[in-house]
Amino acid sequence: MTETTQNGHTAEPTTPRSGTTRGPRYENAKLGFRHYWYPGLLSRHLGKKPVAIKMLGENLVFIRANGRAYAMQDLCAHRGMPLSHGTCLAEGSLTCAYHGWTYDVETGKCVAALSDGPESPIPGRYGVKTYPVEERGGIVFVYMGDGNPPPIEEDVPEEMLSPDWTHQGVVSVWEGNWRAAVENGYDAGHAPYVHRYSWRWRTSGSLQPAWATYNGAEMVGPYLRQRRGKPNPPEADYPVVGHWPRYIRLRRFMAKLGNKPGRARPYPNEFRLPCIIHNKYFYYTHIRWAVPVDEHTTRNFQVYAGQYKGSRSLAFSVHYWLFHRWVFHMLFNGQDEKVIEVLDYEAPERLHAPDRSITDLRRYIEAEARSGDPPASNGHATNGATTHVEASERVPETSAK
Repeated sequence: MTETTQNGHTAEPTTPRSGTTRGPRYENAKLGFRHYWYPGLLSRHLGKKPVAIKMLGENLVFIRANGRAYAMQDLCAHRGMPLSHGTCLAEGSLTCAYHGWTYDVETGKCVAALSDGPESPIPGRYGVKTYPVEERGGIVFVYMGDGNPPPIEEDVPEEMLSPDWTHQGVVSVWEGNWRAAVENGYDAGHAPYVHRYSWRWRTSGSLQPAWATYNGAEMVGPYLRQRRGKPNPPEADYPVVGHWPRYIRLRRFMAKLGNKPGRARPYPNEFRLPCIIHNKYFYYTHIRWAVPVDEHTTRNFQVYAGQYKGSRSLAFSVHYWLFHRWVFHMLFNGQDEKVIEVLDYEAPERLHAPDRSITDLRRYIEAEARSGDPPASNGHATNGATTHVEASERVPETSAK
Protein backbone atom coordinates (compact mmCIF):
# COMPACT_ATOMS: atom_id res chain seq x y z
CA MET A 1 0.00 0.00 0.00
CA THR A 2 1.34 3.44 -0.91
CA GLU A 3 0.18 6.96 -0.20
CA THR A 4 -0.24 8.89 -3.43
CA THR A 5 -1.31 12.29 -4.63
CA GLN A 6 -4.47 12.64 -6.68
CA ASN A 7 -5.01 15.81 -8.70
CA GLY A 8 -2.25 17.45 -6.66
CA HIS A 9 -3.65 16.56 -3.25
CA THR A 10 -3.10 13.69 -0.83
CA ALA A 11 -5.32 10.72 -1.66
CA GLU A 12 -6.21 7.53 0.13
CA PRO A 13 -3.49 4.85 0.08
CA THR A 14 -3.95 2.61 -2.92
CA THR A 15 -2.46 -0.45 -4.54
CA PRO A 16 -1.81 -0.26 -8.31
CA ARG A 17 -4.57 -2.02 -10.21
CA SER A 18 -3.61 -5.40 -11.64
CA GLY A 19 -3.48 -5.77 -15.41
CA THR A 20 -2.01 -2.32 -16.11
CA THR A 21 1.39 -0.65 -16.44
CA ARG A 22 0.14 2.56 -14.85
CA GLY A 23 1.98 3.54 -11.66
CA PRO A 24 0.13 4.72 -8.53
CA ARG A 25 0.43 8.47 -9.22
CA TYR A 26 -0.76 8.16 -12.80
CA GLU A 27 -3.43 5.65 -11.81
CA ASN A 28 -4.87 8.14 -9.35
CA ALA A 29 -4.61 11.17 -11.64
CA LYS A 30 -8.13 10.79 -13.00
CA LEU A 31 -8.54 14.56 -12.75
CA GLY A 32 -5.09 15.39 -14.07
CA PHE A 33 -2.17 17.14 -12.39
CA ARG A 34 -3.12 20.52 -10.98
CA HIS A 35 0.19 22.36 -10.93
CA TYR A 36 0.33 23.36 -14.60
CA TRP A 37 -1.06 26.00 -16.92
CA TYR A 38 -4.05 24.58 -18.82
CA PRO A 39 -6.10 26.02 -21.69
CA GLY A 40 -9.52 27.06 -20.45
CA LEU A 41 -11.22 28.42 -23.57
CA LEU A 42 -10.50 30.21 -26.83
CA SER A 43 -10.02 33.96 -26.53
CA ARG A 44 -12.65 34.61 -29.18
CA HIS A 45 -15.25 32.87 -27.02
CA LEU A 46 -14.79 35.19 -24.03
CA GLY A 47 -16.37 38.62 -23.59
CA LYS A 48 -18.13 40.51 -20.79
CA LYS A 49 -20.68 37.73 -20.48
CA PRO A 50 -19.53 35.10 -17.94
CA VAL A 51 -18.63 31.66 -19.33
CA ALA A 52 -18.85 28.49 -17.23
CA ILE A 53 -16.03 25.97 -17.74
CA LYS A 54 -15.52 22.77 -15.75
CA MET A 55 -11.95 21.52 -15.69
CA LEU A 56 -9.94 19.22 -13.44
CA GLY A 57 -13.18 18.48 -11.60
CA GLU A 58 -13.79 22.13 -10.59
CA ASN A 59 -16.36 24.62 -11.83
CA LEU A 60 -14.81 27.90 -12.98
CA VAL A 61 -16.31 31.06 -14.43
CA PHE A 62 -14.36 33.15 -16.92
CA ILE A 63 -15.10 36.79 -17.73
CA ARG A 64 -13.36 39.63 -19.55
CA ALA A 65 -12.99 43.03 -17.85
CA ASN A 66 -10.93 46.06 -18.91
CA GLY A 67 -9.61 44.01 -21.81
CA ARG A 68 -8.25 41.21 -19.59
CA ALA A 69 -9.47 37.69 -18.90
CA TYR A 70 -10.21 36.56 -15.33
CA ALA A 71 -11.22 33.26 -13.73
CA MET A 72 -13.02 32.61 -10.45
CA GLN A 73 -14.68 29.75 -8.64
CA ASP A 74 -18.15 29.39 -10.14
CA LEU A 75 -19.93 29.41 -6.79
CA CYS A 76 -21.38 32.38 -4.93
CA ALA A 77 -20.24 32.51 -1.30
CA HIS A 78 -23.81 33.28 -0.21
CA ARG A 79 -26.00 30.31 -1.13
CA GLY A 80 -24.04 28.35 -3.74
CA MET A 81 -25.53 29.89 -6.89
CA PRO A 82 -23.24 29.51 -9.94
CA LEU A 83 -21.79 32.93 -10.71
CA SER A 84 -21.81 32.07 -14.40
CA HIS A 85 -25.56 32.81 -14.30
CA GLY A 86 -24.80 36.34 -13.13
CA THR A 87 -24.13 39.56 -14.98
CA CYS A 88 -21.67 42.44 -15.12
CA LEU A 89 -23.28 45.57 -13.66
CA ALA A 90 -19.99 47.48 -13.37
CA GLU A 91 -16.68 47.05 -15.17
CA GLY A 92 -14.45 44.64 -13.31
CA SER A 93 -17.25 43.02 -11.32
CA LEU A 94 -19.62 40.06 -11.51
CA THR A 95 -23.01 40.05 -9.77
CA CYS A 96 -24.75 36.86 -8.67
CA ALA A 97 -28.15 36.23 -10.26
CA TYR A 98 -29.79 35.13 -6.97
CA HIS A 99 -29.34 37.88 -4.36
CA GLY A 100 -27.01 40.31 -6.05
CA TRP A 101 -23.79 39.61 -4.21
CA THR A 102 -21.19 41.36 -6.36
CA TYR A 103 -17.53 40.34 -6.65
CA ASP A 104 -14.37 42.01 -7.84
CA VAL A 105 -13.22 39.69 -10.66
CA GLU A 106 -9.53 40.29 -9.95
CA THR A 107 -9.49 39.66 -6.20
CA GLY A 108 -12.66 37.60 -5.76
CA LYS A 109 -13.74 39.80 -2.82
CA CYS A 110 -17.40 40.64 -2.34
CA VAL A 111 -17.81 44.39 -2.91
CA ALA A 112 -21.61 44.76 -2.64
CA ALA A 113 -24.71 42.80 -1.54
CA LEU A 114 -27.52 44.39 -3.52
CA SER A 115 -30.39 42.62 -1.74
CA ASP A 116 -29.00 43.71 1.67
CA GLY A 117 -28.81 47.42 0.88
CA PRO A 118 -25.99 49.95 0.44
CA GLU A 119 -24.96 49.70 4.10
CA SER A 120 -24.68 45.91 4.14
CA PRO A 121 -21.84 44.56 6.32
CA ILE A 122 -21.24 41.70 3.84
CA PRO A 123 -18.74 43.44 1.49
CA GLY A 124 -15.17 42.75 2.52
CA ARG A 125 -16.12 39.81 4.74
CA TYR A 126 -16.54 37.14 2.07
CA GLY A 127 -15.13 36.23 -1.30
CA VAL A 128 -14.52 33.45 -3.82
CA LYS A 129 -11.33 31.83 -5.07
CA THR A 130 -9.62 33.36 -8.09
CA TYR A 131 -7.14 31.72 -10.48
CA PRO A 132 -4.10 33.12 -12.34
CA VAL A 133 -4.91 33.69 -16.01
CA GLU A 134 -2.79 34.45 -19.09
CA GLU A 135 -3.66 34.74 -22.78
CA ARG A 136 -1.36 33.45 -25.50
CA GLY A 137 -1.95 32.54 -29.13
CA GLY A 138 -5.71 33.03 -28.97
CA ILE A 139 -6.19 30.82 -25.89
CA VAL A 140 -7.04 31.76 -22.30
CA PHE A 141 -4.79 29.73 -19.99
CA VAL A 142 -5.50 29.20 -16.29
CA TYR A 143 -3.27 27.89 -13.52
CA MET A 144 -4.99 25.32 -11.29
CA GLY A 145 -2.27 24.89 -8.65
CA ASP A 146 -1.79 26.49 -5.25
CA GLY A 147 -1.53 30.08 -6.47
CA ASN A 148 2.21 30.38 -7.11
CA PRO A 149 2.41 29.58 -10.82
CA PRO A 150 5.58 29.17 -12.85
CA PRO A 151 6.13 31.42 -15.88
CA ILE A 152 3.66 30.31 -18.53
CA GLU A 153 6.61 29.73 -20.87
CA GLU A 154 7.49 26.64 -18.83
CA ASP A 155 4.20 24.91 -19.67
CA VAL A 156 3.12 26.18 -23.10
CA PRO A 157 4.73 25.30 -26.46
CA GLU A 158 6.83 28.05 -27.99
CA GLU A 159 4.60 28.16 -31.08
CA MET A 160 1.85 29.62 -28.86
CA LEU A 161 4.10 32.32 -27.40
CA SER A 162 5.68 33.93 -30.46
CA PRO A 163 3.88 36.62 -32.51
CA ASP A 164 5.55 35.16 -35.60
CA TRP A 165 3.15 32.21 -35.56
CA THR A 166 -0.39 32.08 -36.93
CA HIS A 167 -2.87 29.98 -34.94
CA GLN A 168 -6.20 28.42 -35.77
CA GLY A 169 -7.95 26.15 -33.31
CA VAL A 170 -11.01 24.18 -32.39
CA VAL A 171 -12.31 22.77 -29.10
CA SER A 172 -14.22 19.52 -28.77
CA VAL A 173 -15.43 17.48 -25.80
CA TRP A 174 -14.82 13.73 -25.77
CA GLU A 175 -16.50 11.20 -23.52
CA GLY A 176 -13.54 9.47 -21.92
CA ASN A 177 -10.76 10.08 -19.42
CA TRP A 178 -7.97 12.47 -20.39
CA ARG A 179 -5.33 9.75 -19.98
CA ALA A 180 -6.95 7.64 -22.68
CA ALA A 181 -6.99 10.68 -25.00
CA VAL A 182 -3.31 11.48 -24.36
CA GLU A 183 -2.22 7.88 -24.77
CA ASN A 184 -4.13 7.67 -28.02
CA GLY A 185 -2.22 10.67 -29.35
CA TYR A 186 1.16 9.19 -28.40
CA ASP A 187 0.32 5.58 -29.33
CA ALA A 188 2.67 4.35 -32.05
CA GLY A 189 0.45 1.44 -33.03
CA HIS A 190 -3.08 2.66 -33.67
CA ALA A 191 -2.65 5.15 -36.53
CA PRO A 192 -1.80 2.71 -39.36
CA TYR A 193 -5.04 0.87 -38.64
CA VAL A 194 -7.55 3.44 -37.30
CA HIS A 195 -6.69 6.17 -39.82
CA ARG A 196 -5.85 3.97 -42.80
CA TYR A 197 -8.77 5.13 -44.92
CA SER A 198 -9.19 8.64 -43.53
CA TRP A 199 -9.59 11.46 -46.05
CA ARG A 200 -6.52 13.11 -44.58
CA TRP A 201 -4.34 10.17 -45.53
CA ARG A 202 -6.16 9.53 -48.79
CA THR A 203 -5.30 13.06 -49.90
CA SER A 204 -1.76 13.10 -48.46
CA GLY A 205 -0.08 11.64 -51.55
CA SER A 206 1.58 8.84 -49.59
CA LEU A 207 1.05 5.30 -48.34
CA GLN A 208 1.46 4.81 -44.61
CA PRO A 209 3.31 1.77 -43.20
CA ALA A 210 1.15 -1.31 -42.83
CA TRP A 211 2.20 -1.70 -39.20
CA ALA A 212 4.06 0.30 -36.57
CA THR A 213 7.53 -0.16 -35.12
CA TYR A 214 8.44 1.75 -31.97
CA ASN A 215 12.11 2.67 -31.61
CA GLY A 216 12.24 4.16 -28.13
CA ALA A 217 12.04 7.77 -26.96
CA GLU A 218 14.36 10.63 -26.12
CA MET A 219 14.02 13.79 -24.07
CA VAL A 220 14.41 16.91 -26.23
CA GLY A 221 13.91 19.96 -24.03
CA PRO A 222 10.54 19.50 -22.31
CA TYR A 223 9.33 16.89 -24.83
CA LEU A 224 9.31 13.11 -24.72
CA ARG A 225 9.94 12.49 -28.41
CA GLN A 226 9.60 9.18 -30.20
CA ARG A 227 12.69 8.17 -32.12
CA ARG A 228 12.50 7.67 -35.84
CA GLY A 229 13.15 4.19 -37.20
CA LYS A 230 13.13 2.51 -40.57
CA PRO A 231 9.56 2.59 -41.96
CA ASN A 232 7.76 -0.65 -42.59
CA PRO A 233 6.35 -1.48 -46.05
CA PRO A 234 2.90 -0.11 -46.92
CA GLU A 235 1.46 -3.57 -47.62
CA ALA A 236 2.03 -7.11 -46.35
CA ASP A 237 0.60 -10.63 -46.29
CA TYR A 238 -0.94 -11.68 -42.95
CA PRO A 239 -2.13 -15.03 -41.59
CA VAL A 240 -5.84 -15.64 -42.35
CA VAL A 241 -6.44 -12.01 -43.46
CA GLY A 242 -4.17 -12.27 -46.47
CA HIS A 243 -2.92 -9.19 -48.32
CA TRP A 244 -3.56 -5.94 -46.42
CA PRO A 245 -4.08 -3.04 -46.80
CA ARG A 246 -5.94 -3.42 -50.07
CA TYR A 247 -5.25 -0.21 -51.94
CA ILE A 248 -6.84 0.65 -55.23
CA ARG A 249 -4.53 1.49 -58.15
CA LEU A 250 -5.41 5.19 -58.05
CA ARG A 251 -4.17 5.55 -54.49
CA ARG A 252 -0.90 3.81 -55.31
CA PHE A 253 -0.48 6.12 -58.31
CA MET A 254 -1.20 9.25 -56.22
CA ALA A 255 1.35 8.10 -53.64
CA LYS A 256 4.04 7.98 -56.33
CA LEU A 257 3.20 11.54 -57.42
CA GLY A 258 3.22 12.81 -53.85
CA ASN A 259 6.54 11.22 -52.90
CA LYS A 260 8.67 14.39 -52.98
CA PRO A 261 11.82 15.29 -51.00
CA GLY A 262 11.30 17.56 -48.00
CA ARG A 263 7.72 16.55 -47.26
CA ALA A 264 8.50 13.98 -44.58
CA ARG A 265 7.82 14.81 -40.94
CA PRO A 266 11.00 16.01 -39.19
CA TYR A 267 10.33 13.69 -36.23
CA PRO A 268 7.53 11.47 -34.85
CA ASN A 269 5.09 12.21 -32.01
CA GLU A 270 6.04 14.19 -28.90
CA PHE A 271 4.47 14.51 -25.46
CA ARG A 272 4.78 17.38 -23.00
CA LEU A 273 3.36 17.60 -19.51
CA PRO A 274 0.67 18.00 -18.40
CA CYS A 275 -1.36 16.69 -21.37
CA ILE A 276 0.11 17.93 -24.66
CA ILE A 277 0.57 15.98 -27.89
CA HIS A 278 2.92 17.89 -30.21
CA ASN A 279 3.24 16.92 -33.88
CA LYS A 280 5.56 18.63 -36.35
CA TYR A 281 4.88 18.53 -40.11
CA PHE A 282 6.80 20.03 -42.99
CA TYR A 283 4.81 23.30 -43.10
CA TYR A 284 2.83 23.42 -39.84
CA THR A 285 2.73 22.21 -36.24
CA HIS A 286 -0.23 20.51 -34.60
CA ILE A 287 -0.71 20.91 -30.84
CA ARG A 288 -3.40 19.12 -28.84
CA TRP A 289 -4.20 19.44 -25.14
CA ALA A 290 -6.36 16.74 -23.54
CA VAL A 291 -7.72 18.71 -20.58
CA PRO A 292 -9.60 16.78 -17.87
CA VAL A 293 -13.17 17.99 -17.36
CA ASP A 294 -14.05 15.27 -14.88
CA GLU A 295 -13.19 11.60 -14.54
CA HIS A 296 -15.21 10.67 -17.60
CA THR A 297 -14.87 13.67 -19.93
CA THR A 298 -12.02 15.41 -21.77
CA ARG A 299 -11.91 18.81 -23.46
CA ASN A 300 -9.57 18.72 -26.46
CA PHE A 301 -7.91 21.90 -27.66
CA GLN A 302 -6.50 21.40 -31.15
CA VAL A 303 -4.27 24.13 -32.60
CA TYR A 304 -3.01 24.32 -36.16
CA ALA A 305 0.03 26.64 -36.11
CA GLY A 306 2.29 27.93 -38.85
CA GLN A 307 5.20 30.36 -38.85
CA TYR A 308 3.70 32.80 -41.33
CA LYS A 309 2.96 36.54 -41.41
CA GLY A 310 1.12 38.92 -43.72
CA SER A 311 -0.49 37.45 -46.83
CA ARG A 312 1.02 34.03 -46.13
CA SER A 313 -0.64 34.05 -42.70
CA LEU A 314 -3.99 34.80 -44.35
CA ALA A 315 -3.50 32.01 -46.90
CA PHE A 316 -2.55 29.62 -44.09
CA SER A 317 -5.73 30.50 -42.18
CA VAL A 318 -7.97 30.15 -45.23
CA HIS A 319 -6.43 26.76 -45.99
CA TYR A 320 -7.20 25.68 -42.43
CA TRP A 321 -10.87 26.73 -42.56
CA LEU A 322 -11.47 25.21 -45.99
CA PHE A 323 -9.54 21.97 -45.52
CA HIS A 324 -7.68 21.10 -42.32
CA ARG A 325 -10.46 22.05 -39.92
CA TRP A 326 -12.75 19.46 -41.49
CA VAL A 327 -10.37 16.83 -42.85
CA PHE A 328 -7.97 16.84 -39.90
CA HIS A 329 -9.63 18.26 -36.79
CA MET A 330 -13.16 17.00 -37.39
CA LEU A 331 -12.91 13.81 -39.46
CA PHE A 332 -9.41 12.45 -38.76
CA ASN A 333 -9.42 13.11 -35.01
CA GLY A 334 -13.09 12.21 -34.96
CA GLN A 335 -11.97 8.64 -35.64
CA ASP A 336 -9.92 8.79 -32.43
CA GLU A 337 -12.89 10.23 -30.55
CA LYS A 338 -15.07 7.28 -31.54
CA VAL A 339 -12.45 4.89 -30.17
CA ILE A 340 -11.96 6.74 -26.87
CA GLU A 341 -15.69 7.05 -26.21
CA VAL A 342 -16.19 3.27 -26.22
CA LEU A 343 -12.82 2.24 -24.78
CA ASP A 344 -12.93 0.58 -21.35
CA TYR A 345 -9.91 2.29 -19.83
CA GLU A 346 -10.19 0.27 -16.63
CA ALA A 347 -10.05 -3.12 -18.35
CA PRO A 348 -7.01 -5.40 -17.89
CA GLU A 349 -4.42 -4.93 -20.62
CA ARG A 350 -2.42 -7.43 -22.66
CA LEU A 351 0.22 -5.48 -24.49
CA HIS A 352 2.17 -6.07 -27.71
CA ALA A 353 5.35 -4.54 -29.12
CA PRO A 354 3.98 -1.16 -30.36
CA ASP A 355 2.59 -0.53 -26.85
CA ARG A 356 6.12 0.22 -25.66
CA SER A 357 5.27 3.81 -26.62
CA ILE A 358 2.46 3.77 -24.06
CA THR A 359 4.53 2.18 -21.29
CA ASP A 360 7.31 4.73 -21.87
CA LEU A 361 4.77 7.54 -21.68
CA ARG A 362 3.25 6.20 -18.46
CA ARG A 363 6.64 5.80 -16.80
CA TYR A 364 7.63 9.31 -17.78
CA ILE A 365 4.44 10.88 -16.41
CA GLU A 366 4.68 8.82 -13.23
CA ALA A 367 8.22 10.05 -12.60
CA GLU A 368 8.07 13.66 -13.80
CA ALA A 369 4.57 15.08 -13.20
CA ARG A 370 4.53 17.89 -10.66
CA SER A 371 2.90 17.36 -7.30
CA GLY A 372 3.20 20.99 -6.17
CA ASP A 373 4.00 24.48 -7.40
CA PRO A 374 7.40 24.24 -9.12
CA PRO A 375 10.62 26.07 -8.25
CA ALA A 376 12.14 28.60 -10.64
CA SER A 377 13.11 25.87 -13.11
CA ASN A 378 10.84 22.97 -14.05
CA GLY A 379 13.68 20.45 -13.90
CA HIS A 380 13.44 19.35 -17.53
CA ALA A 381 16.41 19.22 -19.86
CA THR A 382 16.94 22.62 -21.49
CA ASN A 383 18.68 24.20 -24.45
CA GLY A 384 17.86 21.24 -26.68
CA ALA A 385 19.60 18.73 -24.45
CA THR A 386 18.74 15.18 -25.43
CA THR A 387 18.51 12.10 -23.22
CA HIS A 388 17.94 8.73 -24.89
CA VAL A 389 15.53 6.06 -23.72
CA GLU A 390 16.39 2.85 -25.50
CA ALA A 391 13.52 0.75 -26.82
CA SER A 392 15.15 -2.38 -25.44
CA GLU A 393 14.77 -0.95 -21.95
CA ARG A 394 11.05 -0.43 -22.41
CA VAL A 395 9.72 -3.73 -23.73
CA PRO A 396 6.62 -4.68 -21.71
CA GLU A 397 5.54 -8.16 -20.88
CA THR A 398 3.22 -9.67 -23.44
CA SER A 399 0.52 -9.67 -20.79
CA ALA A 400 0.32 -6.96 -18.14
CA LYS A 401 0.00 -8.61 -14.76
